[in-house]
Amino acid sequence: MKTKILINDIIPFAPTHPGELIADELKARGLKQKELAMLLNMPTSVLNDVIKAKRSVTAEMAVLLEKVMDIPADYWMKLQSQYNIDLANMNERIVKQKKNIEIWNIIAQYVPVKLLEKIGLIGKNIDENIKKIWVIFGVDSVDSLISKYSIEEDISYFKKSERIQTDPVNLFTWKHLAYYYSNMHDDVPPFDAACINDLIQELNEIFYENCDTIRKTKALLNSYGIKFLVLEKFDKTPIDGFSFWKGNNPTIVLTLRLDKIDNFAFSVLHEICHVFYHLNKDEASQHVTISGAVTTSECEDAANLFARRAIVSDDKWDKFMKTSSRISPHAMQHVIHQFAEENKINTAIVFGLYQHAINLYSIKTSFVRTIN
Repeated sequence: MKTKILINDIIPFAPTHPGELIADELKARGLKQKELAMLLNMPTSVLNDVIKAKRSVTAEMAVLLEKVMDIPADYWMKLQSQYNIDLANMNERIVKQKKNIEIWNIIAQYVPVKLLEKIGLIGKNIDENIKKIWVIFGVDSVDSLISKYSIEEDISYFKKSERIQTDPVNLFTWKHLAYYYSNMHDDVPPFDAACINDLIQELNEIFYENCDTIRKTKALLNSYGIKFLVLEKFDKTPIDGFSFWKGNNPTIVLTLRLDKIDNFAFSVLHEICHVFYHLNKDEASQHVTISGAVTTSECEDAANLFARRAIVSDDKWDKFMKTSSRISPHAMQHVIHQFAEENKINTAIVFGLYQHAINLYSIKTSFVRTIN
C-alpha cells in the first residue's frame, strides 16, 4: 500500500532563496550584476548580498524586478516568503532530529533495538520508532523508561541461580512485549474463577490427543477468560512461562523453549495455578518461571505440585513410582505406556514426569514428545 504524502508535510532538503533565480535570470539575459543594480537604483554590494541569500527581497525590490524582468512582484514576494518558511522548517527538523538521535542513543542502552528491528516492530523512521518504544514499554520519556528498567532490574527472578545466564535488557524487553501483545487481545470474555476443574479436564484431553495443541489450548483458555500467548524467548532469557493480570483478564505467556508436549503441558498447568491461586487483579502482580532456576518460592513450589496433580493424582502417581522403583529406568517404556493409556494421559507427559522424578534425563524413548 502506497503512503499518502500531503504537500504541507513536504520539507525541502535545502530552501530556495529568490537570489538564486535572480542569478539565473542575469545569466540567461546576459546582464551583469552592476547593470541590474543600476536599474534597481541600489548598490551592487546589496544586490550581491541578495543573490548570495544574505539579504531578503523587499517589496520595493520586487516591484522594480517586475519592471526589469517582467516577473510579477507577488511571485518574488511568495518566493521570499516560502524561503523563510522552508528555512524555519529546516531548522526545526534539524533540531528535532538531533533531539531524536540523543533519545535513541539512550533507548539503545535499555532496549535491544536491533532485535526489535529484526522482528519487524520498528523500522527506519527514528521518530516513529521512538513513539513505538513508548507504546511497547508504557512510557512517554527516557526518564520514565530508565526508571521502569531500574525498578525491574532488581526483581528477584533475575538472580535465581548463578549458573543461569540472563540479560536484564532482553528480559526487560521480553516482559514488556508480553504486556504489549496482551493488550492487543481484548476479545476474550470475563475471567471465570470458578471453572478450574472443568478447565483442567479439558486441557488434559487436549494434551492427551496432542493434535493442533497450541491453537486448541489458546482457544480453550480464551473461552475461560484467560489470554494465551506464545512469545519466542530472546538470547539469555531462560523463561518457560509468565503469568500476569492486564486489564480485566489474566494472561499466560509461554516461550516454547523446549518443543515438547510434556514441557508445554506442565508449563501451562503451572501458570494456571498462578492465575487461579496467586495472581491478584492488579498489574503489579506477576509470576515469571525461569528455566532451571533453583527457587525457595512457596508459590513456585505450589505451582509445580499443582501441575503434577492436575495431570495425575497423588495416589496413582505414588503407586506408579513404587512400581517403577523395582525396574531399571531404561526398561520403563512399556510400564509408562501402560500407565499412560490406563489413565488417558499422553505417554510423553508421563515420561517427562518420570524423568523429573528420578532426575535422570538421559533415558532413551521412542515416545513422540514434540508438540503437534
